[in-house]
Amino acid sequence: MKRTFIAIKIPLSKETLEFIGEIKLQLKDERIKWVDSWNVHLTLFFLGDTDENLISEIVDLLADKLKSFKNFNLMCKGVGVFKDMQNLRAFWFGLEENETLLNLKKIVNQVLNSFGFETENKKFKPHLTLGRIKYLNNKRLLSEIIENYKDQTIQEIAVNEVIIYESKLTPKGPIYSIIEKIYLN
Repeated sequence: MKRTFIAIKIPLSKETLEFIGEIKLQLKDERIKWVDSWNVHLTLFFLGDTDENLISEIVDLLADKLKSFKNFNLMCKGVGVFKDMQNLRAFWFGLEENETLLNLKKIVNQVLNSFGFETENKKFKPHLTLGRIKYLNNKRLLSEIIENYKDQTIQEIAVNEVIIYESKLTPKGPIYSIIEKIYLN
């Protein structure tokens, strides 16, 4: 069994990394577990523990369904938090929804539903988790950061592949390994 998920890898530009650095500096006194820049991704579907034989079947069907799917771009814009300011869990960059991304998500869902995986009932909210909030002393500061950058255009991202990852949980954080890449056209 492998703990798996399907995602789009997000390479962050130098400017975006500098922007994140500024935010981290402002929040340096807070207990936030920041995501390593090389681990930033857009999760399309979290499968959890999955039989290795089933993974190859999923890859084959997903590759077949995506063989005519075209490359596209995403716009990273704004910052926010999950769940809300009273129940803080994650700090994120937003991704503008577009029809192509929603179609990709729909195909991924259909493929995984055909293998018995259930789709989450909550609405798909495309985002890049930057940090997991453990404890926050100064909620006002975080509110100001969100207000200041809620409409900030951060970077455009070219999407040309979908990746099936294995996630190994360690005391230092998750380690993601690529199981398979499915290239878009």
